[in-house]
Amino acid sequence: MSHKMSFLFSIQLIAFFILFTILLLNPVDNAFSDGLFEEKLPPASVGDREASLYTKINPPILTSDSKENSFFELRLFDAKTDETIKFVSYFIAVEKDDQLLMRDLFHSPTGPLKLKINPTSSESITVFGSTEPFLGGWTSETGDITINGPLLLEGGLYHFAIEIFGIDNPRNIFTPENAPRFDSWLSVGDVYQDNIMDSEKKYNITLISYYDQIQNFTYDSQQSNMSWIMPFNWDIKRIQDNNVFVHEEIKIPKTLTKFSETNAFDAVVNGNPLVGRSIALDPYTEENNFIIHLLLNKADILKIAEKINNNTNNNINTNNSTNTMTFSLSPAEQKTVETTSEVVSDTGGILVNFKWEEQILSNQDTNLLLRFSDALTTKEIIGDIKYDIIVYDKAGNKIVTKQDLIAQNATDSQVIKFPSKGIYQMELNIKSITYPDVTTPDETRKGIARGTVVVS
Repeated sequence: MSHKMSFLFSIQLIAFFILFTILLLNPVDNAFSDGLFEEKLPPASVGDREASLYTKINPPILTSDSKENSFFELRLFDAKTDETIKFVSYFIAVEKDDQLLMRDLFHSPTGPLKLKINPTSSESITVFGSTEPFLGGWTSETGDITINGPLLLEGGLYHFAIEIFGIDNPRNIFTPENAPRFDSWLSVGDVYQDNIMDSEKKYNITLISYYDQIQNFTYDSQQSNMSWIMPFNWDIKRIQDNNVFVHEEIKIPKTLTKFSETNAFDAVVNGNPLVGRSIALDPYTEENNFIIHLLLNKADILKIAEKINNNTNNNINTNNSTNTMTFSLSPAEQKTVETTSEVVSDTGGILVNFKWEEQILSNQDTNLLLRFSDALTTKEIIGDIKYDIIVYDKAGNKIVTKQDLIAQNATDSQVIKFPSKGIYQMELNIKSITYPDVTTPDETRKGIARGTVVVS
């Protein structure tokens, strides 16, 4: 490379860094997902194409073992054809709790980039790789690069600000004003385990927060009440502007029968009771554990945020509730079980509405109408949903299995026959969404939605 060309590249790189710093301090108003561990970001103009960026943190839950095998993955692709774009230069800044953890340039000749993270308490970042000669970005032949530093040390919400410096050819570099920008907010789950005492017996409880770190877990055996808190920003504008989903999963040994043999629970978030679709019970996935899912979509969170902000404005003591989400869970009095009308998937943030066209009778075909929508945005999904239906009886036996169903334009109808009277659990395994004019299904929204059916 000539001295003149090298000088031009240096000036261009400096301009990129100045522009990126400005964008980092004054981020653009792009919608992002808050509470997911992978996502496909909305398309942006990349040269002569509309391109989407896929981002993922793997694994989604941090444990002492998984911290040593953590990855951040990216892939830039044509939004219409799903074709991977090659020779991509990614300028990546990573933040958590408004603290900048990393800012560096990476280049992948194959297109996808996988950063293997070795979390360390050191404040500095060490990258293991070579540098490409045009912009000096870290690179490898495979696109896999190892990083040591203060990344993914703990669960919580991470902000990845990603700017595309170039594509297709190492020399094909965007001018600063044309460089595409993506913002990805991904959550790393936190696992908390504790041995609680109840009636002089010890029970191991596992609590998984898919949003942020679990703090101050306590169990009151007299009240049969579990409580914990989690960092959360209740700013209404932040919630209105972004897609938010909170999922807490509690695994309780089935031998703790006051929980496992109860069909109703009192679940409270910041003093506000959760009802209906916000509580999902799963007695079947694990042989020895009864699992309770607390699922709060954007609409649920906004309602609570409005109450919290009103209390704050009226100088009512909120016990620091503007920066924490507080949970309380205990068995409730047995209730008459009713057929579920809507459910939320445990991951992916999909809301499903059930409508039975006639009374649900045993040994009779009954038509079920289903409509899928986005629990993150509270908007309709414009696309085709691929999903399975599994129905369990009270003993946990599968009595209905329908696989690879397609809900065209996010709506579908299915005929279900229940063999006898009783209470059944229905699971919808949501596999993917295929959007109009896009050839490859989006599998980042997969998850399981659980509901109850009462058969007369």
